[in-house]
Amino acid sequence: MTPVHLVAGFLGAGKTTAIGNWLKERKNEQVALIVNDFGEAGFDDISLSEEDPFEIKNIPGGCICCTAPEGFADALTAVLDQNPDRIIIEPTGLARPQDLVDVILRPPLNAKIELAPVVVLVDPTQLSSASKESEQLIKEQAEAADFLVANRIDLAEQEDLEEFDRWAKSLWPGPIETYRTSFGRLPEETLEWPENEGLRAPSGTTKTHSHHSTEGFVARSWKWSQNEIFSYSRLQEILAKSVSDKKGGTLVRFKGIFRTQEGTSFLEMSGGILHDRVTSYRRDSRADAIFEGPEQSKLDSMEEGLKAALLKDEERDLPIDRIQISPEKGEPYLVERRKLASLPEGLKDIGQVFERRKGAAARLDSLWTELDLHENGRAIVVAFDGFATEPIPITSLMSGFLIHSLDGNPLPEDKGGPFRLLIPEETPGVPSSCANVKGVVKIVLRD
Repeated sequence: MTPVHLVAGFLGAGKTTAIGNWLKERKNEQVALIVNDFGEAGFDDISLSEEDPFEIKNIPGGCICCTAPEGFADALTAVLDQNPDRIIIEPTGLARPQDLVDVILRPPLNAKIELAPVVVLVDPTQLSSASKESEQLIKEQAEAADFLVANRIDLAEQEDLEEFDRWAKSLWPGPIETYRTSFGRLPEETLEWPENEGLRAPSGTTKTHSHHSTEGFVARSWKWSQNEIFSYSRLQEILAKSVSDKKGGTLVRFKGIFRTQEGTSFLEMSGGILHDRVTSYRRDSRADAIFEGPEQSKLDSMEEGLKAALLKDEERDLPIDRIQISPEKGEPYLVERRKLASLPEGLKDIGQVFERRKGAAARLDSLWTELDLHENGRAIVVAFDGFATEPIPITSLMSGFLIHSLDGNPLPEDKGGPFRLLIPEETPGVPSSCANVKGVVKIVLRD
């Protein structure tokens, strides 16, 4: 399979220079480059191509994830047809690497490519000068890093570097390795996965340590490969049980990152309260737990519960003749295709609203009215292959459409079936990568 390298980082972090250095050192390989600029002209692809004869596919006009999965996936497929030795992707500095990773790991691309370690560059001087919005984006980019690189250290003060080190150590689980460099000179080892790391890690649960970290406390860590998927509801059940059961020890700390059928979640238990937030981390699923008390039995029980939370193969198969709407509490609704076709104010031709799209579509606000669903909270859209969107405000989701059929027949898979979600891109509160989702089988509601 073709290795694909993602070199990300905020505006001005030095991505283009770093990639240029890489390319000069790989003269004996056919290297393809996919570049995205935030603007109409592809300046970065021009500056790199003056010296090096490699294939370039530019996606101008905005954030690369705005075109996902179509523009980005199509560009990647077109480059793969040229049979390069490796592919390098440089997203705009305003892109979130995890959106691209999610697309790369979806079929059919995942059968043709091997995702190399994600490299994220950071200019240490930006940590103290960035706005709150930019600082948040830089952190999200860093969470997705397999290798985190402090670049332009020649321009940084000592306090900038010390702040970068503190900031990098605060990331959990954090990168495999952190480097310092200038002029985008990346170490050769950032091209390959270390042994037993990343997406090459074997499937199954691995207990990495079990020890008496402090007298009177016991701790354990676990790790699962990226292709393992958890049940979100069963994870919550095992954590709730671990908190309520005081016999044999008290759960004083838990934090974990899990790939679930409802997206990738950072679950943290502290003070008896479960906190759930979105995370950019994609390398694997992992967890740490600390119990007060000398008994290992509580850790053993939690380990068995986490194993039971893994989805079985048959649980991954979702129906394609109907879509599932799952409230946070109560039984899910299974809405058949013919029901969607009968909803009021539906469109016989989605092309009336979205150019170049075909098929009949149901309005989601009509579906909400039909099912008497509340408009508060967030929703996660799940595809047949396990892909899940970022949380979307339900009020924003209701402005969208579900394409359910084409020429009177079920929407075919090559057109985005069984159901395809389209939300106007200008809708407030909708992440760009969530505005167009193919293969939808499930919408999960959260309060």
